Amino acid sequence: METEFESLEGRVAALIARIHELDGQNERMASVLAEVLKENAELKFCVEETRLRVEALIARLPGEADDE
Repeated sequence: METEFESLEGRVAALIARIHELDGQNERMASVLAEVLKENAELKFCVEETRLRVEALIARLPGEADDE
């Protein structure tokens, strides 16, 4: 019976250690995710800004009516 308790105690200790390890990984992943989401938002802003600039440049191009 004592051996079973020691085995169970070892398994519980290993499980607790794994939980702490996963908790640390989760915190690191959450931090990376926040950073990536911020970068993604910045890139979306840059793409939209570039799209608007290209549209403005296209609008300034001479059209068919200007050729006549």
